[in-house]
Amino acid sequence: MVEAEPHQDTGPCVLYIRCGGTDPATLAALAGLVGRFTPVVRAEPPDAVVADVRSAVSFYGLLPEQLALMISTRASALYDVSLTIGVAGSRTVAAMAACDVLVGRIRAVDSDPRAVADFLRAKPVAALPGITAEAVRTLAAAGLYTVGEVAAAPLPEIQAVLGAAPGRGVWERAHGLDPAPITPEHPPGSLAADRLFTADAADPTDRGALSRAVLELGLGLGDRLRSTGRTATGLTLTVRLAGGSSVSRSRTLPEPTSDPGELAEAAYAMHEALGSHGAPVRAVALRAEGLSAADLRQARSVPVGAGRGRAVLPSTFADPPAPGPAQEERRLSS
Repeated sequence: MVEAEPHQDTGPCVLYIRCGGTDPATLAALAGLVGRFTPVVRAEPPDAVVADVRSAVSFYGLLPEQLALMISTRASALYDVSLTIGVAGSRTVAAMAACDVLVGRIRAVDSDPRAVADFLRAKPVAALPGITAEAVRTLAAAGLYTVGEVAAAPLPEIQAVLGAAPGRGVWERAHGLDPAPITPEHPPGSLAADRLFTADAADPTDRGALSRAVLELGLGLGDRLRSTGRTATGLTLTVRLAGGSSVSRSRTLPEPTSDPGELAEAAYAMHEALGSHGAPVRAVALRAEGLSAADLRQARSVPVGAGRGRAVLPSTFADPPAPGPAQEERRLSS
């Protein structure tokens, strides 16, 4: 459920995503999932991911909170985690919004300065991200208990209480400002793709749709690796079943590759090795691991999509079309 302040623009484009109680591997996978939508994403251990989704909002034609809901739905299906997401114009406000809503919900705050001030005014200063317990006590001794009181005070007064640099940082956060931009992690160690099924397969023995999805994911990952000049040394296939359980299989590739046909063939072999799942399938995910820079001479000599050789794929599913992001999202929302 989305809890949003009314707004007309798409200004609040920072997502602060909390997944409390998760492990490092799941946090990394979640960052990879968000990275499918925007390159400006960073994991913030132990339990958060922050991202700027301005480019994704423009590409998909969605409001930021709609994009957040899409990410939350995928994370629940793929990793069985319940996300709490704050949506705002800055990391500070987005992080506070994520702490101001029930688990599993999304809270959006308009980027209009008046809306930001209204949201922050009554919050205790201890709620400001990055503030120390000592700074909270010092401000309280000066009679400043709420974020609104700190924001209303002149900057020199806050600096006199806390010191020049710490005082400016607290004062800026009290106005909903961030002292530093979101710095994406680069390069990522893995690249993931997934496919959700709008309805669980009625017959778990009918694996045709799943087979096609696995092949498409392998081909798509290969194209994405080639377009960014990277290769992978391993793959992990995860199949999420109805009821919340999952099965997975990993494979080390014979050599680093970005060839779409080779990746699709390896993914299909893992899918076959998993055998019958015995339960309807909710989602399938494929992750390319051990990424490194490709040999530039080889990468330049082979165009994107050139590795989709039909000979390496089962004839029934040879060279399936790899849908673009917009096509896939429209299918998921239907």
